[in-house]
Amino acid sequence: MSQENGKEVFVEVRNLKKHFPILRGVFRRQVGAVKAVDGVSFNIYKGETLGLVGESGCGKSTTGRSILQLLKPTDGQVIFNGQELTKLGQNELRKARRHMQMIFQDPYASLNPRMTVGNIIGEPLEIHNIGDANSRKERVKELLKIVGLNPYFINRYPHEFSGGQRQRIGVARALATNPDFIVADEPISALDVSIQAQVVNLLDDLKEELGLTYLFIAHDLSMIRYISDRVAVMYLGKVVELSEKNEVFDHALHPYTQALLSAIPIPDPEKEAKRKRLILEGGVPSPANPPSGCRFHPRCSYATDICHEVDPEFRNMGSESKSHWVACHHAEQFIK
Repeated sequence: MSQENGKEVFVEVRNLKKHFPILRGVFRRQVGAVKAVDGVSFNIYKGETLGLVGESGCGKSTTGRSILQLLKPTDGQVIFNGQELTKLGQNELRKARRHMQMIFQDPYASLNPRMTVGNIIGEPLEIHNIGDANSRKERVKELLKIVGLNPYFINRYPHEFSGGQRQRIGVARALATNPDFIVADEPISALDVSIQAQVVNLLDDLKEELGLTYLFIAHDLSMIRYISDRVAVMYLGKVVELSEKNEVFDHALHPYTQALLSAIPIPDPEKEAKRKRLILEGGVPSPANPPSGCRFHPRCSYATDICHEVDPEFRNMGSESKSHWVACHHAEQFIK
């Protein structure tokens, strides 16, 4: 396993791409492609939470699913714990999946309404041939306790639970096989605000207790700041900034990140009234026909000719010990 900044690299994502074909006509010929993820590279360190943030439709969820091979990547590499996942056959991939799981966004759609809670949480144990029927039942009860639910709920159905309880069931299912790595795909966006903090605190506690590594996908910046160790910002299929959370929130070097941060309300009316808001012009371009050069240039007030023509390199503007990666031709002017 490789090292970076003195930390153990657990998941390596190298030039990951996921393009969905656009088919037309009677013969369903491909006439183009939606470039949902288009050349994403980053590392996730063992034991950390990497927050992945960006607008809806920027490719966050597709990135998470492509890393776990739930969607087959068009190109690129995903190296998990020393294994190249994109090259694995079905049997090897099934074995690897025991160590990596996903918490889905919608707790109403991700649980089978015809299965009891016991069957839902126990299904991964059955698939991976872990234990016998009795030990699986005990493990399911233990998992329900871990996520803060009554173990006697084992014979109930999903419709008998609230949204927050359903998401806890989803967390319990993800934990069933004792994974090392979990992709949490906007696990709180479908929940009431009062329940969101409970689920995030649960995930944070489980990380400490079980030594988990997370890729936490969200568009709520305040939640990302609370739970993440490092933050990656995505825009139109590419990562445009990546650094430690305080570095990103206090010293953002990409105009898009600066615009996202300026949208966070400040709980002080005087400061809120005085601060300068960055309002982005227009909407997000289509991933089927992204702009030339820097993808952000049509909405960027700092764009020059080079931004229209040349795709900026994703470069480290920090130090070796405290890296700060950014894809912007003019990042130097934002260094304070």
